[in-house]
Amino acid sequence: MRLALAGILILLTLQRNAHAISAQDIFHDPADLLYANPQAGSIRLRTKKGTVGQAMLVIGTRSFGMHLGYSDREYEYHVVRLSAFDSTLSYRFLVRLGADSLVIPAEGNFRPTAKSITTPSWAAGKTYYYVNVDGFNNGDTRNDPVEKKEWNTKPEDWTPYGGDLRGIIQKIGYLDSLGPDIIMLSPIFTANSNHKFNPRDYATIDPAFGDTNDLRRLVDAIHAVRKRVVLSVVFSHTGDDFPAFTDILAKQRASRFIDWYRIQSTDPDERGFTYRTWRSDLRFPLLNLRNQQLQNYLIGFIDYWTRFGFDGLYIGEQDEIDNDFMVRLHNYMKVRYPNLLLITSDYRSRREGISDCCFDRALISTLIDYFVNNEITTAEFDSTINYMHFYVPEQRNQNNLVGLFDYSKRIRSIVDDDLLELMYAFIFTCQCSPILLSGDEMGMSDCAFLNWGSFPWNIGQQDRALWNRIRNLMRIRRENPELTGQHFYSLYIDDIKKVYAYDRGGIIVVLNCNPAQVFVELPAWDGSYVDLINREKYTAYSQILRLSVEPMSYRILKRGI
Repeated sequence: MRLALAGILILLTLQRNAHAISAQDIFHDPADLLYANPQAGSIRLRTKKGTVGQAMLVIGTRSFGMHLGYSDREYEYHVVRLSAFDSTLSYRFLVRLGADSLVIPAEGNFRPTAKSITTPSWAAGKTYYYVNVDGFNNGDTRNDPVEKKEWNTKPEDWTPYGGDLRGIIQKIGYLDSLGPDIIMLSPIFTANSNHKFNPRDYATIDPAFGDTNDLRRLVDAIHAVRKRVVLSVVFSHTGDDFPAFTDILAKQRASRFIDWYRIQSTDPDERGFTYRTWRSDLRFPLLNLRNQQLQNYLIGFIDYWTRFGFDGLYIGEQDEIDNDFMVRLHNYMKVRYPNLLLITSDYRSRREGISDCCFDRALISTLIDYFVNNEITTAEFDSTINYMHFYVPEQRNQNNLVGLFDYSKRIRSIVDDDLLELMYAFIFTCQCSPILLSGDEMGMSDCAFLNWGSFPWNIGQQDRALWNRIRNLMRIRRENPELTGQHFYSLYIDDIKKVYAYDRGGIIVVLNCNPAQVFVELPAWDGSYVDLINREKYTAYSQILRLSVEPMSYRILKRGI
């Protein structure tokens, strides 16, 4: 039998019989990262469910057993992990079912041809701390806005508090003691708001935040405590007072910037002047990132600010940023700064090569559905998590950001303390890059739209118990590289008791979302285990680990050497 190759799709044909393997049930595409991922060292084979008993990867005279990595109602995906490889790798598959076997391809070999996604190795699985500049700390009262709120008062609208870059420099010791790996700064460009998500000028830092000297000092101070720093920039929209937009307002179709924005109508009829906006708010007109002149303008500023020493940039905020712009930006920046991390808010980057990773809002919604709203079962939660992990290139899974906050509320306002700790336990032990909003570790709950309030530096206003638990989770993640790796395997799913357990490659995590104590028996390698939270020790016998878990709590167990 001869294999027919048609483009990038490999369709295998073989006469079916009652006991034979049919090549029609087998699929592999070496041009798709889902099937051949050089950087992750992963190769996959898809077979129709129940049609293959064993699958092996064959490289020359060596063979490697493939394990079942994922299955759905129709297919099974067999996976093998190697060390990183390149396009020179030559391989084939051997599949068996009972006495029948099949070599694929029958002649020749596969070679990976997918464009490799090479993400910065320093970013894999790291923990982020998102600093809300205006509300973090006021280090220089001389640049305070004329109208500002008193520190520790409830946030209202876009009224600022007076926080600035010097204030962050003064609190570097605090950031170091908390223990995140990466500091992400909220937008800092000039704008008529506290949050700066509506930039008026990309060329300057808002005077209320400081100047370029303050920025350089801050970046140097963060690097001095061995942390990376990422700048959040808003290039999907501007404020309605941005000069190009005000020119359009004045001149309508005669403006030379008319194609910089997504203008819908300038007709003098009942529609009047209309345009696309971010979050349906007229104060945030969306940019038309397909415009080549605008692309040149924005990329120039991105390059300029990167030179201040930033290790990464968060580009957004929009669900779909123009693909051509992101491809051009990615290619331009990666040539000049190969180790720069590019993050986007665009969900498509979960698969496409337009950035290194994204803010994974789909996973965040799943966490809310399971832990908070109780809308899905533990089995459905597990199925969704595994689906999301499997269908995204593995290096992106490690880098995608997962946090528990949005623009209008803090997580503490909708979740009680016990559930909150379980949610943090999950995001700090799952296959992702957890991100924490400044103040959430202290139990802050007040929030207005795009105004996260002011950090409670008064110790009497701090939830120190929560702070200690989050700090401990950060330490555990930092000290145990298993938690930043690719391995994620479901061990235990109980819909009735709402108990979930998974293995992170030698570390077992058990989440008990039940208000009662539970006893679980987990499949595990024989040997000793230590709880990384309380240092209690356990022993697995006959490949079973038995333990009880307190109500609404979790265990993080590491297998001994």
